[in-house]
Amino acid sequence: MTKMSSWILMLVFVVPMIFAGCSSTEKNEKIVTQSVVASDFVLEVTTPTSIVTGEALKVKGTLKYTGIQPVEVSHGKPIIRFFFSGSNEERNYTDMGYLTEFKSGQIVEVEDEFIVTKKGKQNLLVNIAGDISLTMNPIEILVK
Repeated sequence: MTKMSSWILMLVFVVPMIFAGCSSTEKNEKIVTQSVVASDFVLEVTTPTSIVTGEALKVKGTLKYTGIQPVEVSHGKPIIRFFFSGSNEERNYTDMGYLTEFKSGQIVEVEDEFIVTKKGKQNLLVNIAGDISLTMNPIEILVK
């Protein structure tokens, strides 16, 4: 075998192995964003819909005020609340006591994460309590 053909064979066998070894080990997660609108507010939630037991489910909620005039909103803390059926974690939310003035285009983001402990089809529930009453349909998450 010539030196050139040895190099070609090595490239044919070794290079794909290098790329396979360096390829992303992330799961084939599908990230979804769902939204709901109530009066002058839009609530968007971004979450993976497939995750493995023992991992952290990371969720993000965004509340945007689309009205023209500033408005004061009485609410709890955090303003966006997440509940996940696939975790044994509990949240200690403050029900009321906060007042926020929203101006046109203002955005509030809340992120949370849950350690996933239960397999099967689970639900992520998202709502806002206070002067704004927004509840999103449950988002189904498959836990493997």
